[in-house]
Amino acid sequence: MLGVNPFAYQSPVGASRLIDRRAELDELQRAASNRIAIRLAAPRRFGKTTLLDAHVAAMNAVGHRAVRVDFSKVATVTDAAARVAGAYSALPSDPGRRVARWAARLGVTARLGPVGVQLRQGTRRPEIEDPRAALLELLDVPSTLGESDGGITVVCFDEFQDLLVADDALDGLLRSVIQHHGEAAAYVFAGSQPSLMRALFSDQERPFYGQARPLELPELPVDEAAQDIARLLEADGLLERAGGAVDELLAFTGGHPQRTMLLAHHLYDLLDAGDGVDDPALEAVERALEETRDAHQALWDALPRFERIVCLALADGQAPTGSRVAEEHRVARSTLQDALERLLADSRQVTRDARGTPYLLDPLFSEWLRRR
Repeated sequence: MLGVNPFAYQSPVGASRLIDRRAELDELQRAASNRIAIRLAAPRRFGKTTLLDAHVAAMNAVGHRAVRVDFSKVATVTDAAARVAGAYSALPSDPGRRVARWAARLGVTARLGPVGVQLRQGTRRPEIEDPRAALLELLDVPSTLGESDGGITVVCFDEFQDLLVADDALDGLLRSVIQHHGEAAAYVFAGSQPSLMRALFSDQERPFYGQARPLELPELPVDEAAQDIARLLEADGLLERAGGAVDELLAFTGGHPQRTMLLAHHLYDLLDAGDGVDDPALEAVERALEETRDAHQALWDALPRFERIVCLALADGQAPTGSRVAEEHRVARSTLQDALERLLADSRQVTRDARGTPYLLDPLFSEWLRRR
């Protein structure tokens, strides 16, 4: 019988499966104990949500209240209020039953179950007269809880930048409430668009200017990630079959969290099936490329011409704005520089390393481009 593959990669993994984010967890916990707000920025698929869930679990384990509020793809102020009501339903107490009252009006039903709070939401959100009033009252719940028992509530706002899709002024509304929470709450503002998150907290015109300590989420440390993967393989008796495949895959991914899990998943399947593949690391890469091929093609099709040139150059290890690339494609270097800046601002495909050198975030997309 084939084993249960421990390497989940299609959605955020459980907090117990977090691979070596000890330093970041320690930083979040120190900040919470000192009531210091944190701005956590990381590209998509870098394990941000898993880290937040691990932080919430750790805070709950030591007796604090902690929740994660998911603002991803919110469309209206009413939707934002419903997200807060749904998340705050998990808090252990609710003086004045404000959460329960607003949850009912917003069409959010919560019930306690064996695995915590389960939410059932209708396909249509009921209209309420003043959704901002609902949001204001809900956001103040941590203060009321603190007044009732002196405890702290740790609130993690996930995909915080998406809140502005519903209303560009919602960060001001949120700040107007939580700035008065003092010792009652500690906040984490997390987002998957680092450049936008940076602007929200460094632009002097925005309400949260200078109001949170930045915390970047880098790639996984390769050595620690290799040890964790090897431990999981060894637990199922597969490590000896792997040979040097784990190190080879980590060298390929460079510690990209989701791509590391994807390749480890395929490696596990190969070893568990016992097919005797000559090069399991290479075969894992081949399977991952086959799985992600359509996504890469869709991304490529959506890129403008000059952004394509920049991405191809980065995949080939060339300077994307250098004379060689500009002459080969008969385009001005300034045009390529503008394209590079657009890709960096978007922050989904290209970022800079510690030395400021741009590189493609996704090692599989980079490999797909090299093979074209």
